[in-house]
Amino acid sequence: MRDLAELVAAWIYALRITSGQQWVLRMVVLASGLSTAALCAVWFPTVVSSALFAVAVLMAFASVVRPDSAAPLGLVAVVALSWLSGGAGSSWWEWLAVAGLVAVFHLSVAFAAAAPSYATITGRAAHRMVRGLACFVGVSVAVGAGVIVLTALPDDALGLWWVVAGSLALASATVGLVAALRRPG
Repeated sequence: MRDLAELVAAWIYALRITSGQQWVLRMVVLASGLSTAALCAVWFPTVVSSALFAVAVLMAFASVVRPDSAAPLGLVAVVALSWLSGGAGSSWWEWLAVAGLVAVFHLSVAFAAAAPSYATITGRAAHRMVRGLACFVGVSVAVGAGVIVLTALPDDALGLWWVVAGSLALASATVGLVAALRRPG
């Protein structure tokens, strides 16, 4: 079993050999993680907001050091807990801001964890990243538009068939997205 000194030494070595492009991604991870934690602490206040903020800050820094670990999941879980415990009375633009920051955090962690810390990002890899980003944004906008349309409908218009139609639309969109991402090039 590795002791704490070996673990910290491995983290320091990984940070020392990190390429400039990976540092940019990791600084985006840190900025979006800390911003999300701060906004949740301010906009969604609860009794345990300070404890949740402290854990979120710790998870944000751990996500910078090891984006391929469980630390990003920990930060998203803390944000979700903050959101669920205190976000019910917030306005829609606060939810949108936090959701946008979580999306930036998620994508930057995914991109940073996709390659070793010493790797440089080639033009082809950057093209695939941009394509994945465009798919993510497109699906997010489509889902957001669908939510806006469904919430604008009268209550008696919604029923079981809307659930069936929504499930089928989500399943077909998922299959189409997975097929598009698996295509070479």
